Amino acid sequence: MAYAGEAAPRWQFIRGLLESFTPTGARIVELGAAPGDQSLQLQRDGYRVTAVDLGTSSDAWGGQPEGSMRARFDEAGVALVEWNLEQTPYPLEDATFDAVLLTEVLEHLRDYPLQALTECARILKPGGVLILTTPNSAYIRNRLALLAGRTVYTNLTDWMFGEPHARHAREYTRSELELLVHEAHLDLALLTSRHFYTNLGSRTLGALVAKRLIDRLARWRPSLGPSLVVVARRPQ
Repeated sequence: MAYAGEAAPRWQFIRGLLESFTPTGARIVELGAAPGDQSLQLQRDGYRVTAVDLGTSSDAWGGQPEGSMRARFDEAGVALVEWNLEQTPYPLEDATFDAVLLTEVLEHLRDYPLQALTECARILKPGGVLILTTPNSAYIRNRLALLAGRTVYTNLTDWMFGEPHARHAREYTRSELELLVHEAHLDLALLTSRHFYTNLGSRTLGALVAKRLIDRLARWRPSLGPSLVVVARRPQ
């Protein structure tokens, strides 16, 4: 496996979940696939991958020239479907995929997140799994920031001048994700938390120790961690 860049620790964690919950050569769809690296690596690793993305500024996420993601998908054999995930139903057949990846996407959807999870359930095979990661709105640093009178929302300039799909429309708590999974008629198999970026940013001893302590706290008490991780299974 050759993941690189800031998202590599998260992608590696997701790869481990796929190995635990899906068969070899499983059919996977990644919803919100830009910049494409995760879909490409999974295809190289022997999974059969379909990528769904909005088709707007997809290459900007990876700082690549326009058209790069589509060209790389074509070369690797990844099927690309351009679609707005806020429009349902998705142009994907029922009970098609062993796994649906919805990683760092739910928080960007502006309307009715339950519709997205219901669509995930529809396109999963019986016994298939949804793997979802999203920021935790109740992260301990957010709680402290609010106490100090600071915002925990996407930077205001993104709301004034940025592209609507690029900003965080809403973040979720652990209990809210549990409710969404239940209402989508999926069975919760795992709900945990991680600090995926302990080796990024400040490298001072104090910063490294603090981030690793937060990661341990997240594993013990997911409701306080920075990134929530859900694995939910479609009933047989």
